[in-house]
Amino acid sequence: MEFNQENRSFRTPVTVLDTVAEQLADVDLTLPDYCPDIEKILKCTLVPKIQSKSLSGGQLQVDGYCIVNVLYVESIKKTIRCCEQSVNFSQCFSVKETPDNAVIVTKTKSEYINCRALSPRRLVMHGAFSLYAKVYSTAEIQIYSPDSDKNVEVRRTAVRCADLTSFCQEQFNICEEVSVSDKPAIESILRSDLSVSLSETKAVTGKLMINGEINLKMLYLTDIESGETGKIDYLLPFNQVIDCEGIDENTINCVACDVMSYDIRLKNDVLSEKPVATVDVKLCVTEEGYVINDETVITDAYSVFCASKPEFEQLKIASEVMPAARTHMEKTAVKIDDGKISRILDIYADYVSAEKSFDEDGLKINGKINICILALNEDNMPVFIERSADYSHSASVGEEFNAADCVEARAASISYRLSDDSTIEIRCELKISAFAVKYDTLKAVKSVELFEDKPIKTDNCALTLYFAQEGESLWDIAKSHNTRLDILAEENSTDKQTLEHPQMLLIPKI
Repeated sequence: MEFNQENRSFRTPVTVLDTVAEQLADVDLTLPDYCPDIEKILKCTLVPKIQSKSLSGGQLQVDGYCIVNVLYVESIKKTIRCCEQSVNFSQCFSVKETPDNAVIVTKTKSEYINCRALSPRRLVMHGAFSLYAKVYSTAEIQIYSPDSDKNVEVRRTAVRCADLTSFCQEQFNICEEVSVSDKPAIESILRSDLSVSLSETKAVTGKLMINGEINLKMLYLTDIESGETGKIDYLLPFNQVIDCEGIDENTINCVACDVMSYDIRLKNDVLSEKPVATVDVKLCVTEEGYVINDETVITDAYSVFCASKPEFEQLKIASEVMPAARTHMEKTAVKIDDGKISRILDIYADYVSAEKSFDEDGLKINGKINICILALNEDNMPVFIERSADYSHSASVGEEFNAADCVEARAASISYRLSDDSTIEIRCELKISAFAVKYDTLKAVKSVELFEDKPIKTDNCALTLYFAQEGESLWDIAKSHNTRLDILAEENSTDKQTLEHPQMLLIPKI
């Protein structure tokens, strides 16, 4: 006979797909007529961008393009130029199940790019990048509760459960015109970088309101003839309202905003002497909303009248969830081994990694910063320098947290100074974001089977004396003697679940 139980549940995110695929990018590039010949290649980069992602019929389709950019020294005036070409890609992943309201998270990472000059005007490039894809769904974790059957004893354990009440994702575009204002005019863009950060999120019933900033950084030519360069560091504030079923003022919201792709187009404004740039950005916002509830879980059960067999399952429950955002300052020095630096044109971090770990001090974030420096040497010739710097950050999130999800780091700003003509001192400000989680694991009763044809045999003693040892559990004593826990505690005038010292107990019979 099955022991009747009343089902309760809470929701949690589950990973349906977690995979990575390598994408190749082969480019045969011939310089357009308006570009001068190549004398020396400074830097070749591969930047993947995602245009769309969709899940249908057990297939996850991800489409996008990657831009191969070549920064070089031209052969006539020895100034900096660039050329680029885009390559489309499409990747399909098989998903065993297609959940309703699935959340898709995609990331890209450039792995390598090799460039070979066949002539001063023709390049052959071979590169690859990794496409990471995750599909999340929601699962209901059942919590079983007994009915009022007095024939079965149950041990209850109080736990806190983070119930996933909302799980949504939305993509949207932001288009903005960027003016150089009082800076020199833009003739040609050499390098661009765009990042996004959220400054505020607010939830109301069924809606999530977000405020954030898009940070666009550009290095560009102000005069093609002389090769003079200029820089723009532009902040674009934005706000967006997203529909999120199940969200309200009481949810703990873990929100991530990613740049899927962006495009920069130069246009000549007839009413202005300086060209302006139009920036078109595609963003993707993912939200997880939790409500923390106090629940009671049955961790053991037995019958006082017949043989019984509880069935157990291991529950992994998130009991606390907290968004965590930190700022880290990393200082490093770059020594130039060959030659001297007369002027720095641009300095940036093209990649920042982030790996999480936990120790007795809490959450640790470790990673590498790849620092790129474009400068002029003592002969006024452009040079390109790359250095990798390690960083380590201790994020104080509270002793109770033992895990972290969605850990990311980005370089918000880089400042520098030339301590001498061959040493650059660098300060890099990192913005680190993560969701701190506390997970508890416990063995819970899933069901109880009663064997009514196997009654428990009892002796004729109305009372049994038992000498209990220090540290023994009152529950284990009651279970081993087939008696009720409440009657045992009442008979011995104790409310201690674990005995603090050896003592004689009276074991009542049912």
